Amino acid sequence: MKVSRWLLLAAAAPLALAGCNGFGEAMTNHTDVVARAAGHELKVEEAAGLLAGSPEIPADPEVVRMLSDLWLDYTLLATAAAEDPTLAVINMEQFTQEAREQALVWKLRQQVVQPDTSFTEEQLRQRWATDGPGAEIRARHILLRIPADASPAQRDSLRQVAESLRQRAVAGEDFAGLARQYSQDPGSAQRGGDLDYFGRGRMVAPFEEAAFRLQPGEVSAVVESPFGYHVIRLEDRRQPDFGPQREEFRQHLVQRAEQDAETAYLDSLTAAANVTIQPGGLPVVREIAQQPDVPLRGRAANREIATYLGGRFTTGTFAGFIRTQPPHVQSAFATATDEQLEGVVTQLARKEILIREAANRGISLTPEEDTQIRNEAREAISGVLQASGLMQGTAGQQARGSSAVAAQVRDLIDGAIRGERQIVPLGPLGFALREAYPGSQINENAFSQVIARMEQIRAAQPAQDPAAPQQGMPPQGMPQQGMPQQGMPQPQAPAPPQQSNP
Repeated sequence: MKVSRWLLLAAAAPLALAGCNGFGEAMTNHTDVVARAAGHELKVEEAAGLLAGSPEIPADPEVVRMLSDLWLDYTLLATAAAEDPTLAVINMEQFTQEAREQALVWKLRQQVVQPDTSFTEEQLRQRWATDGPGAEIRARHILLRIPADASPAQRDSLRQVAESLRQRAVAGEDFAGLARQYSQDPGSAQRGGDLDYFGRGRMVAPFEEAAFRLQPGEVSAVVESPFGYHVIRLEDRRQPDFGPQREEFRQHLVQRAEQDAETAYLDSLTAAANVTIQPGGLPVVREIAQQPDVPLRGRAANREIATYLGGRFTTGTFAGFIRTQPPHVQSAFATATDEQLEGVVTQLARKEILIREAANRGISLTPEEDTQIRNEAREAISGVLQASGLMQGTAGQQARGSSAVAAQVRDLIDGAIRGERQIVPLGPLGFALREAYPGSQINENAFSQVIARMEQIRAAQPAQDPAAPQQGMPPQGMPQQGMPQQGMPQPQAPAPPQQSNP
């Protein structure tokens, strides 16, 4: 099935989280236990020993959390495989729900998004001249810098000056002379604002977008960038010959047209549904993300985070989403901005709207499609078992019992830490296993003990030669090929500013 960005869209009072201290209270007599899973225990000494051997691994609670999550999930996976290699313990209906929903959204997309993707030869050549790879332009600009502490009135005044300079340039006054007199860009002012030839990715986004839209001889509207207000004049444009890249470029334009049509439809659907974040909703999202394994009960599971026409996005729905995300995604919610969180919640609500729209249009999966999704999920699980080496030891584990499971998981994680083996964060599969084996939990109260013991072990070890080969870093995971994904973007940090100062 084609992967599309489309598939990725697919309360003021403090949130009462039930059972916050349940595991800690249950472990009062086992303070040296970091995690439990299916009758197995990860002790402080074992966790510290696994991590302390690699000196480049920091003694940090997040590292201990990563180790604990991997140990818990793979212990459950090894246990399930030892009991039944088909992993019948997993609720396949629940496990494949996300994949089935994505398939429904894809079928909706095929029905409602039908952009015009035919391009004449002339249109192709025109787009190649402006958007083709390797395109370069030569431009001049006048920059008026905005002081960091500028008041709104000062900003307005500077913008009016920039607008007056633009009008003078449009009226025919020499642009180079205006740039030498008024531009505050020390790198180009004395050259009449000349920036020479540059390609895409060299300038900050607002400047680049405006400059590449111009034709030679045209003067832009006033453009605001992190550097200030710009007036831009395009001097020249050059582009390699069309040549053998014609078909590849045409396919690129087709994909762009499809993406633009998708965006337009999704935006219109979201606008019509009037997705609204509720007061206090974003702090609730952060709180749940920080304690994803804590169960929500009663009213706490039904608080509204966002509403939309005919529906609502609740704390229970968000908790179900965040539990299936890898630890680094969960941690990102703690430092994400309100704008980033609002974007994620809006996309999650949008996915519900899309599924409802598919149902309203009578779109459903055929029995054959449903069977294919389930078969692909089973194949993906089998692939994880084989890649981890757990499949090979299944028969022996059945005979030797839990000690074989513990040894195999330890060897797997130890090899990953040393950089000798690859280990895949299980994501939705791990969540399904935790549902199948209730009572599997992580004791955060023991993290500090692991860190203290790591430092003791390292202090007792001889100093390592800096020139000696380094051991592997803590396992960061690898793409889960074929695994049913949650399909939602994690909160992203703002993109760093580009280096070039136009």
